[in-house]
Amino acid sequence: MRAATFRLQLRRLVRNEDGNFAVLGAIGFIPIIGAAALTLDFVGAYLEAEKIQSALDAAALGSVRAYGEGATEDEAHETAEKFFWGNYALPQQSVVDALAAPTDPATVALSVDFTRSVNEDTAAAAFNFEYKPLFLERLPLQIRRQAVATRTAGAEACILALHHTADRAFEVSGSAAADLTGCAVLSNSNDDQSIYIGGTGTLKAECLYAAGGIYGSTQAIELACPSAVEGSPRISDPFAGKVLPKTSTRIDLSGCGQNFVAGGGGNGDCNGTGKTPKNADGYVVTLKPGTYASLEFKGAVKLEPGDYIIDGGLLELGSQTVVSGEGVTFFLMNNAAVKINGGATFNISPSLEGDWAGFSIVAAHGNAKSAIINGNSMSSLTGIVYLPDSAELQYSGNGTTSGECIRLIAQEITLTGNSTFKMDCSSQLANTHFNYPGIIRLVR
Repeated sequence: MRAATFRLQLRRLVRNEDGNFAVLGAIGFIPIIGAAALTLDFVGAYLEAEKIQSALDAAALGSVRAYGEGATEDEAHETAEKFFWGNYALPQQSVVDALAAPTDPATVALSVDFTRSVNEDTAAAAFNFEYKPLFLERLPLQIRRQAVATRTAGAEACILALHHTADRAFEVSGSAAADLTGCAVLSNSNDDQSIYIGGTGTLKAECLYAAGGIYGSTQAIELACPSAVEGSPRISDPFAGKVLPKTSTRIDLSGCGQNFVAGGGGNGDCNGTGKTPKNADGYVVTLKPGTYASLEFKGAVKLEPGDYIIDGGLLELGSQTVVSGEGVTFFLMNNAAVKINGGATFNISPSLEGDWAGFSIVAAHGNAKSAIINGNSMSSLTGIVYLPDSAELQYSGNGTTSGECIRLIAQEITLTGNSTFKMDCSSQLANTHFNYPGIIRLVR
């Protein structure tokens, strides 16, 4: 009886066209639903990837600027984290999952790698994330995104004042006339008078870039760029990572002539270069490279090529000094100071080889002693004067039209006399230079 009833119901279902359509429709609708679910999942993943990319772009741009302005890699990474997580939040479901169970850091970690060169700073930010789809929960989608930002070099600079808050971090004072045609002046100070041209002083330059303000009359300042730039990004110390040479046993100068170097007694061995008289007109003392407690020149001295390390004392060129040397670099260690008097005549150029190629005077980090360098029309000092922590560098250079291949870096810099800087001197500086950073942009 029951079998007969079942066969009867089956015949009715087969003969009923509406029933057939409902069954076939239900069967056919399954792949449509599946396709819609996949579409929603992939669209969701795509939108999530776009949000991640936007946040990564912000992280790369923000961190490369911080890195270029002197932040350490750890500090720049913190900046990247702030920019990234300030622009992106994990999907709510992922947050719940992360709270419920430990997550592999590699699946949600932001990584940032930094590289630095003379011409460019780079930040490469990457983020990997397992996106859990709405429908295919058991098949998470791997989202991997990367952003690369660069801070490229702009105008080449002759002057870099590193102090962040000093009044008149760079100053042209009195009646000084400074001709820096072709190269820029950079000041990190955010003071209203970060760059100051006062009195009857004048300044020619490619451009002026100051983190703060710039003071000077339009008649006193002549620039090649359309206008000076106030509120510009700070410039990191371009040579902060370079390693200084080590001091060695101090050289005894007691045998040198007392009219040639301080501490000399004369008629003795002068640093292995032979006997020197106490008084001898026309005689030139020759010194070799090495470590000296002080080097206080008083007469005619020739320096052989190499590194001259001043260990805690004074590097001084007296007013009657005549000093010459090619391939020479002075290193001021253990708070040594430098003072070059205006009457001194000197012709000094740096080595063009080695780690410090192109540098003429270098002070160790932490050395805050002020420095004075006064030249005259017969003098020439070529190279980079790098005194990164010096409280102030007062410079009066060679004011002749030929100019000098010189670059100055210190906390504060004051030009006190007529000075002309050459722009085209890659060969004299061993192609060592520093620049104002130009455009910060995404490259990937």
